[in-house]
Amino acid sequence: MINRGLTGFFIIFGLALSFLTVPEDCRAVRPPDQKPQWWLDDGICFVGNWEPLSFRIRNGRVPRDYRAQYEFEHQESTVRQLKEAGINMVITHFYKGLGLRHEKDDLSYTRKLVKNLKKHGMYAGAYIGSTLFSETLYREVPGSSDWVQLNRRGEPIVYSDQYFRERADFTKAGYREQIKEVVRMAIEDYGMNLIHFDNFYTMFPLDAGFTSNVQKLFREYLELKYKPKERKVRIGFEDVSLVRPPRVTNRPMAPVTDPLVQEWIEFRVEVLSDFIRELSEHIRSLDPEAVVEFNPHGIWGQNNAYSNGMDHARLLPLSDIFWSEDPDHARYFPEQRRMVSKIRSYKLGRRFGNALFSYNNSPLELAEAMAFNRMCLGDVPWSMIEDEEAKKLNRRFIQFFNQNKELYRGLETIADVGVMRDFESLTFGGWVPFLATVQAEQVLIQSRVPFTLLFDQDWDELDNYKVIVLAAQENLENGEIEKLKSYVEGGGALAVVGGTTGAFDGWRRAREGGESFWSLLGAGGQVSEDAGPARFALGKGRVFYLPGFENHPAVPETDDQVHPDYWYLPLNWEGFLEGLSYCRNGDYTLTVETKPYVAVAHYRKDGVRQVHLVNYWPAHPVRHIPVIVNDSGFAPARATLYSPEHEPLNLDVSKYRGGWMTLVPQVNTYGVVVLE
Repeated sequence: MINRGLTGFFIIFGLALSFLTVPEDCRAVRPPDQKPQWWLDDGICFVGNWEPLSFRIRNGRVPRDYRAQYEFEHQESTVRQLKEAGINMVITHFYKGLGLRHEKDDLSYTRKLVKNLKKHGMYAGAYIGSTLFSETLYREVPGSSDWVQLNRRGEPIVYSDQYFRERADFTKAGYREQIKEVVRMAIEDYGMNLIHFDNFYTMFPLDAGFTSNVQKLFREYLELKYKPKERKVRIGFEDVSLVRPPRVTNRPMAPVTDPLVQEWIEFRVEVLSDFIRELSEHIRSLDPEAVVEFNPHGIWGQNNAYSNGMDHARLLPLSDIFWSEDPDHARYFPEQRRMVSKIRSYKLGRRFGNALFSYNNSPLELAEAMAFNRMCLGDVPWSMIEDEEAKKLNRRFIQFFNQNKELYRGLETIADVGVMRDFESLTFGGWVPFLATVQAEQVLIQSRVPFTLLFDQDWDELDNYKVIVLAAQENLENGEIEKLKSYVEGGGALAVVGGTTGAFDGWRRAREGGESFWSLLGAGGQVSEDAGPARFALGKGRVFYLPGFENHPAVPETDDQVHPDYWYLPLNWEGFLEGLSYCRNGDYTLTVETKPYVAVAHYRKDGVRQVHLVNYWPAHPVRHIPVIVNDSGFAPARATLYSPEHEPLNLDVSKYRGGWMTLVPQVNTYGVVVLE
């Protein structure tokens, strides 16, 4: 794995490794079972009113009676209605970026709302924006105009089409201190339970960094990460005093071979991760029970590290909850057999002990959140208290969650298969590894295979899984291949998709001859580029090779993102599943045999196993669903089906093929099978 120079980077920001002396309960990285207890006990179902009135007016598009709506959102009678609907938190406006004095009137409404929420036993979240309002903030805070982020033309980078909102150069000490003071106020003066940092996704785009401070830090980063002779090997010369951020066209799905572009990506990822680390430790020093939540979006098919300087695997260990505003809302397209879901992002959250916030406006989306999220239903619509049809559809699901929270507390994911999302492969490889990884995950999702997502932290944890999937993970270090070899020879199983897997090292330098992936794996001669699929033993383990996925005709040759419109099952998906069957050499821990529009979440908890079934085509209920358990040492005595759509049902359990089986009579939208 590439040395990312973390130690040097803390020194760059003057922290001098101060995180090593932070009290343990304030550390940014906390184990999944040591998150704020109120969230893990009570769960979260919330609405948001995070736009202050001053911004609503400035942004335009307000109705004539805008103040009446604003008053409604903050009054106690509204809070009572929200609680009656099953909602237990409001994320409200705290600091948009216009300036604290300018937002003073809005903060008086914030205080009023928080008081009403606390009075009724509810929680309050503080919205904190990251943009700078040039028309007000620069007048209020002297020197704040120096915090602006510049593009290569020396122009301020603005937020979307809102020219009056400029992006901040968050490496500036003055900006960081202002945000930390805002956080202090939110927690100590207003009693906020959650801090939400917005616009995080857009804080460090590819074309940013043309301020003197960022350029200086980039050069120092290169000097600290590499010794002079190493710099010559890495970029061709030793002296980086004239290096500037690379000026490149934003082509996020093209392979990245320019070494300076690769380092610029890594630099931005480290800087952004360091920023959230500093904020997290600050929040936890003020209140260890305050939830740290921010908005990096989820994973769905974008090269986030390339375009926005974000690596979820480095960010999420520092947070409690993250937000997805991605175009992967739950839906099934029957004619295409294509399922769209947020399952990847939910699995990402669980991998790092996080919950996911998303806009969940339907029973299906609420069901998806109950099944895959961590004690959280997300952001539900205000229509819950205003529209009779919305009440009828959604309240039943929210009520079910609130009345059955014990079903959702303390769950451990069951995962027989791990799909590797190697940072260098996806970030520097582009379209080919991204598409193949999404396709592999799509097959597993629609086939209900118990799997999880793996990241760079997991190269030392391969033994926890029966099968590891490498789908065109092209940029692998020799050490990573050595770990795969040891894993397979010790009895693990490896499924490789794509002839380019391991064809490059972490810097995307091509391997040749005896340095090939298969030679390093100890399987030289077992796989031919011209041959078809291969299956063979390696030591005590097994290897399956598929030359590649065969794309559905609607999938393009390339694009800037693997959009949900392209989430088709590959044409040879059954061959991939057969290869996994060979790899695992036995049954999955939990198997659910049903339609391709039903997804399943698999959990264990104490002496219980749970299977959460979500029907992504609710208009077509699914009947007679076998749930088969092959979990060594676990012999269920009874099974119960819980659902918001009917009363609990007792199910029969019988011996089946060396394991156990129960039959679910019907699932309309959502059901939970509990075996104990």
